[in-house]
Amino acid sequence: MLEQIARVLLWLSVGEIAGRSGLLPLPAPVTGLILLYAELTVRGRLPDDLGILADRLLQCLGMLFVPAGVGVIAYLDVLKTEAAPILVAVIGGTVITLFVTMVVANLLGRATVEARERETKYAEGATRDVNA
Repeated sequence: MLEQIARVLLWLSVGEIAGRSGLLPLPAPVTGLILLYAELTVRGRLPDDLGILADRLLQCLGMLFVPAGVGVIAYLDVLKTEAAPILVAVIGGTVITLFVTMVVANLLGRATVEARERETKYAEGATRDVNA
């Protein structure tokens, strides 16, 4: 277990160095996670201890939301006065996200159908050439 904690902290440190040095435009934890995933992919297997460590960290994940909850309670008066802009931003952002997702999914669906139709026409043309 200690080896896996060291592995996670090593890749987190490398990600932190890469993030602070400006090598990658990603947050340090994301960079560290990508590097850890790359190492595990090269190894070809997930160590059992790493899975146990991940399960234990997930059990404690709820505690990470406590500071955010305290922050919300601490600024409750600000939230009451700014409720309308916050609601507009949340609802507007959700609507925009859903709309963009719909448009992209529609475009990808059409492109997929057109590609399949082209493949079918090509296969039919090749079959006619062989039969002729």
